[in-house]
Amino acid sequence: MDVIYRGLETSLLGLTLVLGIAALALPSLTPRILGAPELAVTLPLLSVTAAH
Repeated sequence: MDVIYRGLETSLLGLTLVLGIAALALPSLTPRILGAPELAVTLPLLSVTAAH
């Protein structure tokens, strides 16, 4: 079971790294791609509730 958690943790860290690099790279590429000076990115929030 520890291997599964380690793999999940590693994949989440990798996803975080990729999203961080994309967040840094997108503002510099946006004017060339869209012709617009700014780009707004909206991320959905995930809420989890537990039943009592």
